[in-house]
Amino acid sequence: MGFFEVEQKYRLKDPSAARQVLKKIGARKIASGLEQNEFYDCCGVLCRKKTALRLRKFGKGPAVLTLKGPKLKAHFTKRMEIETPLDPAAAKAILGILGFRLWKRYAKHRELYKAGGALITLDFLKKFGWFLEIEGNPSAIRKFEKKFGFGSADREKRSYLQMMFGWKF
Repeated sequence: MGFFEVEQKYRLKDPSAARQVLKKIGARKIASGLEQNEFYDCCGVLCRKKTALRLRKFGKGPAVLTLKGPKLKAHFTKRMEIETPLDPAAAKAILGILGFRLWKRYAKHRELYKAGGALITLDFLKKFGWFLEIEGNPSAIRKFEKKFGFGSADREKRSYLQMMFGWKF
């Protein structure tokens, strides 16, 4: 089983220009709205392993529980990622019984697009601005990186947790 995510994040100066590129490449908008992210840990065990357990709620869709591992050495951001949709109230109850506590929380506005085997998101975080993420195989990331006019110097290497809370994930 390949429970890995490969993605790259870029700081975005002009979301309107990015939307024009998305339109030009025939990207299909899948969803848009507020995304709530909650991170859970038990006695700092996951933190010490540079692993995150996230409960995400996006729009009217189901909540998703995600376990993300530490970054692996790769050209783009690569890490283990296992996700499953679930009922958020039941998930919180199970996590609480197991000793997991809410550790960090943040919200962002997200626009989600699909194009050529890649997921492309436009994210807005208060105090941090706009970001564009491309998730897919390395060749798809390179292809879309060029279409948006990004180079390796435009890549944002920090996760949102690192930016907001200084966590070394």
